[in-house]
Amino acid sequence: MIRMISVCAALLCAVLPAQDKKPAEQAQTPAVVQKPALYPDNLCIVSDEPLEADAVTVTVEGETFKACCKKCAAKVEKDHAKYSAKLAEKQKAAQLANYPLKTCAVSKEELGSMGEPVQLMLEGTLVQLCCKSCTKKAMAKPAEMAQKVKDAAYAAQQKTANTTCPVGGEKLEDKVVEVMFGTKLVRFCCEKCAAKFEQDPAKYEGKLAPAKDAPLPDEPAKEEKKDGGK
Repeated sequence: MIRMISVCAALLCAVLPAQDKKPAEQAQTPAVVQKPALYPDNLCIVSDEPLEADAVTVTVEGETFKACCKKCAAKVEKDHAKYSAKLAEKQKAAQLANYPLKTCAVSKEELGSMGEPVQLMLEGTLVQLCCKSCTKKAMAKPAEMAQKVKDAAYAAQQKTANTTCPVGGEKLEDKVVEVMFGTKLVRFCCEKCAAKFEQDPAKYEGKLAPAKDAPLPDEPAKEEKKDGGK
């Protein structure tokens, strides 16, 4: 009898921890989907002419470029280093406008406190540092530095991200598909719309209206007019 009670007690102890873990597992929510950064503009990487429907996409050493014609695409293949540097500058400019961190990604010192911030493109992500001394540490952990910026960008765009699906046009409800294209958060009504957007971002980017009444980055709140607006 005692042995039977001991066996039952052992079984009960084994079952209870498993039951305790289930609610925690069910409470977990899927993480935001992360994708490479969107192409920085709709211009030919060589001629800077606007891209038309017959634009050419060329990939060299894992890096994707868009060109207006086959001749320009051939120039990219011939001189990859030149156009890789040009693309990096375009990406840097596109991400700088809404850069989410005000401190160095390494030292956490305020950006600008030691002169002009040092700008690096790590894993396709702009990372700003307080000084050249932090460069070596940042380059030693490029993925970690890039992720730090992406996490900050996601948090900063929670109130400013689009409130309607850029593909379907529906108003977004509680259940949405969130995708971080580099450091840009885009919300969709479903995974199918997210896939369509990814195939042709230029077609839908113009429909990414920010949330109404959401403050722009670093924009001071508007003061109410007093005394009749004087």
